[in-house]
Amino acid sequence: MVDFYNKRNERKVSFKYPVGGNRNILRKVDGVKLASFTGPGGRGITVQEKDGKIRSVSVRKIVQY
Repeated sequence: MVDFYNKRNERKVSFKYPVGGNRNILRKVDGVKLASFTGPGGRGITVQEKDGKIRSVSVRKIVQY
């Protein structure tokens, strides 16, 4: 199992994540990891997707495929 939090920055990442962050519908996220962070909701990573959008996602919600 890959630990995205400990993965080095500027590396490619690919995983599925719930739509809106809390639904039972998953969408594919492909991009480059920019940074790791720890916030009040736990650990997370910042990803720049292929279309240029920058997203912050929670590590505990990531589904690997």
